[in-house]
Amino acid sequence: MKGLFFYGTVIGYPLLNYRIMTIALLVYLVFLVVIAIRSARRVKDIPGFFVARKGASAKAVAGSLVATILGGSAVIGAVDSGARLGGAASWFMLVGALGLVALIPFAGRAYDHGRYTLPDLVENLYGKGPRLVASLVIPIAWTGIVAAQIIAAAKLLMTFVPLGYTTSAVISAAVFTGYTLAGGQHSILRTDFLQACLIILGLAVIAAFAIYVGGPEGGLLSISDTLRGAPAFPFNANFTPFDLFLLILTYGTTYTAGPDIFSRMFCAKDAATAKKSVAIAAAVLVPVAFVIGFLAVYGVSLDGAQGARITAIADNVLPPVLIPLIALALLSVVLSSADTTLLSSSVILYRMTQRGRDGNLCGIRITILLNGIVALLLALVFTDIIGTLLLALAVYAGAFTVPVLWGLLGLKAKPKFVAAAIVVGGALALAGKLCPALPGALGAHTGDILMVAAFVVNAIILAIGRVSK
Repeated sequence: MKGLFFYGTVIGYPLLNYRIMTIALLVYLVFLVVIAIRSARRVKDIPGFFVARKGASAKAVAGSLVATILGGSAVIGAVDSGARLGGAASWFMLVGALGLVALIPFAGRAYDHGRYTLPDLVENLYGKGPRLVASLVIPIAWTGIVAAQIIAAAKLLMTFVPLGYTTSAVISAAVFTGYTLAGGQHSILRTDFLQACLIILGLAVIAAFAIYVGGPEGGLLSISDTLRGAPAFPFNANFTPFDLFLLILTYGTTYTAGPDIFSRMFCAKDAATAKKSVAIAAAVLVPVAFVIGFLAVYGVSLDGAQGARITAIADNVLPPVLIPLIALALLSVVLSSADTTLLSSSVILYRMTQRGRDGNLCGIRITILLNGIVALLLALVFTDIIGTLLLALAVYAGAFTVPVLWGLLGLKAKPKFVAAAIVVGGALALAGKLCPALPGALGAHTGDILMVAAFVVNAIILAIGRVSK
């Protein structure tokens, strides 16, 4: 073992590495402040703050998509789930890639019907009533996603520096909330591509060194034994085909009809660019998914790991000189996802208070600040990344996936039926995630049944309210 980080101290190199890590984090924070200040100066109006005046290239949009998707809740949470899921942890990103592929045929139409946010798209498809419902439900669900990013960032910080969870969460929330309210979409797009490259490189380096170092006993034979003893890919006792089906419904569909995905697409310079960026992002996610699955399995072999499991792996296999770089890579991916999610949620909420009008920069910045504070409070109460993430995504998926895809297919429905479908679908999905297991063989699957029912009932309500073009 090259040296083990334990709450900010490296065995054998405590003082030197602590100072290096502290300096690296300070430099990183200064860099973010500089980017935020420069971006704030460039932002002159609401279109610039919300969608960077719709001038982004395919590379910029694809990089932003990848950086947003490879957020702390996805990477860190998936690796943390290795003990339960094993290699099946790869499905989190594979399902995300599948969701993006499903979006490609609809990307052009979505771009043409959207403006800033998903509720804008919903209004253009169905009218103002469904838009209001969307503007109420999405910020509630997406604040949970922001909380998941804070949890992930806090777990990283408490692993690399001697801070408790509460302090780490407050610092993390303050950094990306301030960064987001200062520069808006300009600052996000300027850093997302580099952050996506950094996190992919970081994951690849960790995996390469893990293979080189081997398992706990050292060598490739040892790592082979570690992989063989872990829950298998694609399915195992803890992850069945039915679990995959539910993951596609509650997680994968948010990549086809999610507000963050659309907010990235709406920054593209035209519809063709938006479609191309989605295809590029989907292709990138596939190999990354298997790297994440490998790290999830490898992490199971590390007994007594504290904080984020992926940092424990890095500590176990990397030379000490690389640890600060990996820490910054992981923090980058958390922040790149957190700021996008926070901006999407806040813009939707703010435009609802302005009744669809653009408003002003001061108002949206205040909304971002308040939204960040609420997400921080949630993160201080709930500390399970994947649980928090999937709860929020399940509510959104049950409420919006069917109505959004219904409209993008060119089908119509009466506004009151669309609003009812959103409310009933979201309520059933929430009940499915919160419902405890009931007695009996069927009762044990009550939550799963409610989750599936959310999509079925949603579609039935839309079908009843369907109107001709």
